[in-house]
Amino acid sequence: MRLTFHGVRGSTPCNGEEIRRYGGNTSCVEVSIPGDPPLMLDLGTGLRYAGADHGDAAEINCLVGHFHWDHVQGLPFYGPALRDGTRVNIHGPAQSDGRGVGEVLHSIVQAPMFPVGLDAFPAEFSFIDHGDDDFAVGSAQVRSRLVPHIGPTLGYRVSWNGLSVTYISDHQEPLDGSTCSDGVRDLCVGTDVLIHDAQYLDHDFVGHETWGHCRVDYALRLAESCGVKTLVLFHHDPARDDDALDAVAATAAAWGREHGIAVVTASEGLVIEVAGAS
Repeated sequence: MRLTFHGVRGSTPCNGEEIRRYGGNTSCVEVSIPGDPPLMLDLGTGLRYAGADHGDAAEINCLVGHFHWDHVQGLPFYGPALRDGTRVNIHGPAQSDGRGVGEVLHSIVQAPMFPVGLDAFPAEFSFIDHGDDDFAVGSAQVRSRLVPHIGPTLGYRVSWNGLSVTYISDHQEPLDGSTCSDGVRDLCVGTDVLIHDAQYLDHDFVGHETWGHCRVDYALRLAESCGVKTLVLFHHDPARDDDALDAVAATAAAWGREHGIAVVTASEGLVIEVAGAS
């Protein structure tokens, strides 16, 4: 199982020489499983670049955490969706007001927010609603659990051939900073790779404590408490430049070495081969 990071920013895409090395596209990670269609974790602006790699793929499976702009903005720019015969299967959270995945995405991709609606795209779309569920996608088993954020939000654990990857891109840190929800723990315990929200540092968390995200320090402690093998820091604040992220990466990696966890700071183009215990 291979992970490819096409977008690693949170909140909004950004551009500039100061963020060139880590990248400015928003949340989009590809899970490659032999013999399966591409499996995408979120549909941020990085999806446009993933589409260029997918060539004439006839099918794509997508796991969407929630529907904030930074997680779905790449959908109408996904090249294979512009071809007849492509099937795009999108899983995501049902809404508390009763709307499903399809209704929400149709409301986002339509005039006046976008020139045409999803019905105008040549691809065939299917939409699947989830809450706390366990289901199959291709040859992988997927666990979805509701996680604290702002509005209904899912984290996912993808398991295949004895390997597991957990994706929690947006996570409201508990106000006491020392616990996690049952759903988060269910996703994280013993996972091989945890891709986790790391938007804030201690100093810039002040004033943003209820904005739906967490500190790097919380992500580290969560990984340790759940026995995670590799933690990938993700959903970087758009104001965090490359030099600042270098400092985060060095400090977090050193902490990880002390605690027996590999800690990686995500950048666009990063590829991780997921392997089990040797």
